[in-house]
Amino acid sequence: MKNLKYILSIALVLFISSSLFAVNPTAIIIKAKGKITIKNAKTGKSIKAKRGTRLINGDKITTGKKGRLALKFIDDNSLVRVRPNSTLTINTKKEKNSVTKNIFVEVGSIFSRITKQKSSFRITTPTSVASVKGTAFWTIQKFKGGTTYFGEEGVVELSNDAGSALLRAGETGQVTSKNSKPIVRKTKVGEKPDDDNGDEIDEFEFEFQDESGNKKILKFKSK
Repeated sequence: MKNLKYILSIALVLFISSSLFAVNPTAIIIKAKGKITIKNAKTGKSIKAKRGTRLINGDKITTGKKGRLALKFIDDNSLVRVRPNSTLTINTKKEKNSVTKNIFVEVGSIFSRITKQKSSFRITTPTSVASVKGTAFWTIQKFKGGTTYFGEEGVVELSNDAGSALLRAGETGQVTSKNSKPIVRKTKVGEKPDDDNGDEIDEFEFEFQDESGNKKILKFKSK
């Protein structure tokens, strides 16, 4: 009987381990402060986010009034920082040699530093879409309101059904609704959010398995 229990225990551990690796992570949280919850796209359950939490396609992130996090995408090292009182969903789709990414920002503020992309990377809000290839910018979405973008590096295309505009470094993009064309102007002094450089990310290693079952180690460093 003891041997049978032992065998069943081993089988359960192997089953759980295989289930954990059945869904490949898309991104990983490399820094977390305050109250942050992740609603798992597969189970529908919410968990408390922490450093090392793995994110999959469809996961929904919510930060509290003091919640902050930084995440990196595994395939290209692109960085996204999420500020307090924000809600967003990570959507990804694997293509032949790349991963398409679309972050839907329901409300709140995020900073994105995107590496050069082989496929599309979009930030979507209720009013518009920001399409990027490799750049850095802010996205601020008001609750049931408009969207504001601040360009830091490179060029971002802002678009909706009403039209499109290009956002460059030092410029502010505003979209009041999904029926209003994006407007771009020079950023005013003191208008842009403070940089998050004080919230540095230290060195961090992450081990995972690829689709072939091979173990891989990714190393993240602060910028």
